[in-house]
Amino acid sequence: MPSAGRLPNLLIAGVGKAGTTSLFWYLSQHPDICASSVKEPRYFRPPGDPPTLPPIEDYLRCFRHCGSERYLMEASPQYFKGGRRTIEAIREALPDPRIILMFRDPVDRIWSEYRFRKSRMSIPRRMSFEEFIAECERVRTEAVPRTPETEPYWTLAGGFYADHVRDWLDAFGDSIRVYFFEHMIPDPPSFLAEICRWLEIDDRVVRSFNYSVENRSISIRSPALQRIALRINSKRLLRERRRIKGPLRAAYQGLNRRRNEERMSPETRAHLEAFFAPSNAALAHELEQRGYRRLPPWLSA
Repeated sequence: MPSAGRLPNLLIAGVGKAGTTSLFWYLSQHPDICASSVKEPRYFRPPGDPPTLPPIEDYLRCFRHCGSERYLMEASPQYFKGGRRTIEAIREALPDPRIILMFRDPVDRIWSEYRFRKSRMSIPRRMSFEEFIAECERVRTEAVPRTPETEPYWTLAGGFYADHVRDWLDAFGDSIRVYFFEHMIPDPPSFLAEICRWLEIDDRVVRSFNYSVENRSISIRSPALQRIALRINSKRLLRERRRIKGPLRAAYQGLNRRRNEERMSPETRAHLEAFFAPSNAALAHELEQRGYRRLPPWLSA
């Protein structure tokens, strides 16, 4: 039976390029979880961020295929950066949601974001990583207005997790958990089992899940071929046909992946590590104060 106007009660609320797409796909395979028809509804942070939310009926349509599953889930990693305004909108609309935050070493995250932007051709093809970082730092320092042209360079701000994490933890208490990309990648089944235990659903079924990597960033060889692939992907023709999509994606990436991929220089990594160090230290302190003991190396240094 379709959900009679049920709203989600499980949100993956952040952050981008930290494994949220893979986590959404993994959890969607659980029989007690119904995933939204659109992975990123962005209902609480709509395009242009107007002062009022769209009609609730727009949001409900993302879950009309769901039945009696315990959790209705969506994943919009943009929510995390919305801060208190987004938090209050969620609290007002959803009675008692569970919230998942996924964090990743901000240096690796922005490297992944750079490669993703390159593959999406939203930044110049010949722009180096160092040039990208310099432009990101300029946009942040000068508080350049956010426009479609400057939006790719706002990504640096997304790595300062300490700017927003306290507001989220205070607002949702025991109903929110922080997890780490670095803990998911080595052993996805054990990672998923831990989340299932927190959600109080069967953790034994995770061993049968498909753990393919989603939304991987690659360096492309042919922009023309990539434009065709992006056009096909935008039509969402293969979203529900994963048995077809997986092999096709692997074949395409093998065909259009650059053989000599760009690497981050040690000097640039050291610069970024120093850049994010104060925020990382503040995040580690906040999480330790709240009982988090197993932190990844970038928070334990």
